[in-house]
Amino acid sequence: MEPIMSDEEKKVTIETGDAGKGTSEIAEDANTEELEERALSVFSSERNEDLTALVLCLITTFLVLLFTKWMV
Repeated sequence: MEPIMSDEEKKVTIETGDAGKGTSEIAEDANTEELEERALSVFSSERNEDLTALVLCLITTFLVLLFTKWMV
């Protein structure tokens, strides 16, 4: 027996694209601005991690080149 859904419990299926899991269900009356803010904060934190990794790679490369030049 299927439960009866009121208007407040209706779900909407949205496409999340290749990066997501295909589709996602959210409540019809969900605060989409809040969901959008959460998604953007995830992208922002990934960008910070990428920049940190890039800086560490550049520093490491510089140090390796510097010391190999001194060793010769």
